Amino acid sequence: MILVCDSSNKLAHLAELNSMFRLRYRVFHELLQWDVSVQEGWEIDDYDGNNPIYVLSLDPTTRAVRGALRLLPTSGPNMLNNTFPVLLGGKPPIHSGTIWESSRFCIDPEITQNRGSNHVTLAAAELMCGVGALSLAKGVHNVVTVTDVFLERMFRRMGCPGTRIGNPVRIGTVDAVAIDWPVTQTMLSTMKVLAGIDGDIVAPLDEQPVSVAA
Repeated sequence: MILVCDSSNKLAHLAELNSMFRLRYRVFHELLQWDVSVQEGWEIDDYDGNNPIYVLSLDPTTRAVRGALRLLPTSGPNMLNNTFPVLLGGKPPIHSGTIWESSRFCIDPEITQNRGSNHVTLAAAELMCGVGALSLAKGVHNVVTVTDVFLERMFRRMGCPGTRIGNPVRIGTVDAVAIDWPVTQTMLSTMKVLAGIDGDIVAPLDEQPVSVAA
């Protein structure tokens, strides 16, 4: 199931957000050993103070956070323009209210290591489909993201190919790349079919999320 949190409902979902920040700590600080800002078991940075939208994949039974990502409009501060402009490949910064940035995509390492389970696939698919559905609902035309070439290949397999904004650049231990993908109903429908997801993926912010797995 998908839960969308923003400034309008985050006080009702503090437990899920706490789990999300702790998941980010485990993934980006402990597992990947990135140079990130950490606070008492959380991975949290300045962009989290800019009223982002969080998209969370929850276990439908336990409501444990299986994966998460963060969305910010490029009309304000974002990681591509302000932290990794080298990935623009010499192109000007992207500033638009109809272009969002997706960042901090992560999946619970415990389920990614469980090769006998499809939870990792479902969690990743839910997140990507959630971004697509939410973008369409909000009038967003494109989503950009800073990722690595491994996740770039995963996005392609999920029906979300996108276009490289610039050439990959070695940052830390990964080959990082910025991707721009147009958001269309056709793309969302393709992703849902490939993921085996049926029905509405994102409920209104003031409603409980519902499971959408077929």
